[in-house]
Amino acid sequence: MLRAINQNSTKVVKSLKQQLVVLEATNVVAYIGTKSFTTTTKTFNNTKSKIFTSSTVLSSSSNVFNEILLNKRSYSSKGKEITMPALSPSMTEGNLVQWKKKEGEQIKAGDVIAEVETDKATMDFQYEDGNGYLAKILIPEGTKGIEINKPIAIIVSKKEDIESAVKNYKPAQATSTPAPEQKQEAPKQAEKPASKPKSTKTYPEHKVVGMPALSPSMETGGIASWSKKEGDQIKAGDAIAQVETDKATMDFQYEDGNGYLAKILVPGGTSGIQINQPVCIIVKKKEDCDKFADYSVEEQSQESTPSPTPSSSSSSTPSPTPSSSSSSSSSSSSSSSSSSSSSSSSSSQQTTTRKSGERIFATPAARFEASSKGYDLSAINGTGPNNRILKADVLEFVPQKQEVAQQQTTTSTTTSTKKPTAPTSGEFTDIPHSNIRKVTAARLTESKQTIPHYYLTMECRVDKLLKLRSELNAMNTVKLSVNDFIVKASAAALRDNPVVNSTWTDQFIRRYHNIDINVAVNTPQGLFTPIVRGVDMKGLNSISTSVKQLAEKAQNGKLQPSEFESGTFTISNLGMLGIKQFAAVINPPQAAILAVGTTETRVVPSNKPDSPYETATVLSVTLSCDHRVIDGAVGAEWLKSFKDYVENPIKLIL
Repeated sequence: MLRAINQNSTKVVKSLKQQLVVLEATNVVAYIGTKSFTTTTKTFNNTKSKIFTSSTVLSSSSNVFNEILLNKRSYSSKGKEITMPALSPSMTEGNLVQWKKKEGEQIKAGDVIAEVETDKATMDFQYEDGNGYLAKILIPEGTKGIEINKPIAIIVSKKEDIESAVKNYKPAQATSTPAPEQKQEAPKQAEKPASKPKSTKTYPEHKVVGMPALSPSMETGGIASWSKKEGDQIKAGDAIAQVETDKATMDFQYEDGNGYLAKILVPGGTSGIQINQPVCIIVKKKEDCDKFADYSVEEQSQESTPSPTPSSSSSSTPSPTPSSSSSSSSSSSSSSSSSSSSSSSSSSQQTTTRKSGERIFATPAARFEASSKGYDLSAINGTGPNNRILKADVLEFVPQKQEVAQQQTTTSTTTSTKKPTAPTSGEFTDIPHSNIRKVTAARLTESKQTIPHYYLTMECRVDKLLKLRSELNAMNTVKLSVNDFIVKASAAALRDNPVVNSTWTDQFIRRYHNIDINVAVNTPQGLFTPIVRGVDMKGLNSISTSVKQLAEKAQNGKLQPSEFESGTFTISNLGMLGIKQFAAVINPPQAAILAVGTTETRVVPSNKPDSPYETATVLSVTLSCDHRVIDGAVGAEWLKSFKDYVENPIKLIL
């Protein structure tokens, strides 16, 4: 009851065993007593009701209060909003499958409060931000298409605060509109105006530390918590914060020398921080820490931005005459028009360059936004890693009027000619797209449209492999499958032919030294490709155990984001379904995928002198390659190595 009153007041009232009741006005207390009491500023007599605020400090002599305070306290407990989490790297919205907690139930850190369907799987939503009670469920279970960071529930710290939190809760207007995206983009535009006065304060030597890119596909991140406090010493290699990437929560290790943490610019719990956005200040001397108490990023960025040329010339020279003013304005107009034309020409040059056949890297959200607005991605500059186009780039893009008209005409023409209308006659059932199906469709379409595929097929005899497998299973607790040998043979072939273990970018071909293989798993929810890391360093038992565990998690929708990241190579096996041969679609950004068919028994020529023919078990495999990275001869060499390991499986054990 006394949280609105300071500690001294609380101690006095508790010691006097008084009961306080607060009026409906926040932080105001009414008192009716038969004894007088004093505050630090005023003495109250016992004749009338008196009012004091939470800023006053109660002090008591030997008098004892024997009256109570009136009405109810209005502790402004609005509770804390729980928002829709991003449980996968490419998740932009999710579906609320089921609530695991009911209104009024207690929540402890780490408790599963709901099941959320992402674009990958149905996953548990674990609440990690302290303990409390679920005051109000804002989004009912079964709701689909909930945007990331949209409030879904309210939590309070004490159970008695539930009623007031629900009563006082007012949803923000921005939650139902796309305003947050505009607000996030506002700081970029706010740096341009120079209307605010520049700060004249100078700061000691310091280093502004920006948000690091801790994963290749990371566009924004969040500060989960700070491991260091302001004033703490930092040594090279120390973890200063926990950063939430698009993959996992990782330690941010500061490697740029020693120093002291002078100022934290972004508090813990903040999400959506752009890469290289300033997050803290590091100084060399501890005594300099206090000098950054009023440091402002906006102020410093404004101060570091040079003023426009006309302003500087006018400030350093006397006021010009009307004629000179006219000439200066015309010159500035001509310069602005020239800069506009130059930017226009550079944009057209970029469009021409990208249309020549280069692959365009863009996030699914950026592609969706560009498609909805009718923009051509080849005309948009990407600011993400490897020049990847982000959603923010699409929102900032301002196309020429002529381009917009052409794009709208092309879009309408394409829509009217290329997209046939689905037949409405007869009986049918419309099945809504799941998030997983949408992402799979977008990635596979991108792969077939941007990656020049070619296919190589080879047949391998697996009699020795099957015999070795039977012998190992007879003496081993872990039962090996043919697919386990295929995974191991693929890793060995990648080690012998590292060109296949690569990916294409606009600037270079990246060749990986680690061999991480994705294994395609079909589930009722859709296609998953869980990752087995360091396959070349694992034995058959370890590979078999990992694949089985990941496949089981995929079937149950329990895969964690780190378990379905993109590896360096993918294997898709349909042999158990009786498929003899097929060609798989490359899983971007990888350069190859191996399609495995079933085995069949054939009669083949024999090397034995007593019999001209013998039966053989033959396995058919097809390698899909990205021709930008893997030449035909290189792909053939990989298959040759793979066949050698499969037909002589003892090499996989040595």
